[in-house]
Amino acid sequence: MNNNVLAQSEFGREIARESLDKGHFDLMRAALRARFGDLDDLDELARRLADRDHEENIGRIVAGATLAELRS
Repeated sequence: MNNNVLAQSEFGREIARESLDKGHFDLMRAALRARFGDLDDLDELARRLADRDHEENIGRIVAGATLAELRS
């Protein structure tokens, strides 16, 4: 039996989705910053990449994708 009332409600599921999205954004931003430093469009690029295929884009950064490749 699941005693987590929030997980059983739409409101609770929305909070969980927002938390996951924020975590994906934060990780993407950190990966980009570690690889390329402070970029003028760091937050915008991190959001775009996190909203697409988060895992694939982290993999691309780790594998050495160029900034131009990530922006395209």
